[in-house]
Amino acid sequence: MTQSAIEATKYWLEHIVIGHNFCPFAKKPFCNDQIRYVESKALRPDELFDQLEDEFTFLDTHSATDTTLIIIKQETTFDDYLDYLYFAERVLDDLGYSGTYQIASFHPEYTFAGVEKDDASHYTNRSPFAMLHILREDSLSKVLDVMDDPEGIPEKNIATAQTLGQDYFVQQLKRAVHG
Repeated sequence: MTQSAIEATKYWLEHIVIGHNFCPFAKKPFCNDQIRYVESKALRPDELFDQLEDEFTFLDTHSATDTTLIIIKQETTFDDYLDYLYFAERVLDDLGYSGTYQIASFHPEYTFAGVEKDDASHYTNRSPFAMLHILREDSLSKVLDVMDDPEGIPEKNIATAQTLGQDYFVQQLKRAVHG
């Protein structure tokens, strides 16, 4: 059985992102049902424009929703996905939302530049589907203001990923998609 993209994303959030505290900002909106999940059928980056504009407007008018995950169901290579991310960043700037929102990126083949291809650290940003994560800047600031050592998050995440190992994450992502 294959789960829907939204079900797979929720599993990934609960078991990987929150389960291993990769993102200390994720637990509260996840538990309080403040995450909006939107499936995109965009086949090209420019087809995202209306959807991004709609999501920025939605977040502007729905303060109870903390964040939006746009799930790109179209299979893309990581390099092609970077075009989607670049386009989304341009739309964010062009519509005047820089400083209000920011976009985080996740992809099944996410690879950090300068890191060995099979390094487990990539799994801190690997997800069951390509995603654009729209975050409220003010929500991030509130959490960062009360956190001890927010600059240490990436190093802690890398250490956790390397301890768990690539095989663990491959199995978790399979479980997310196939149940």
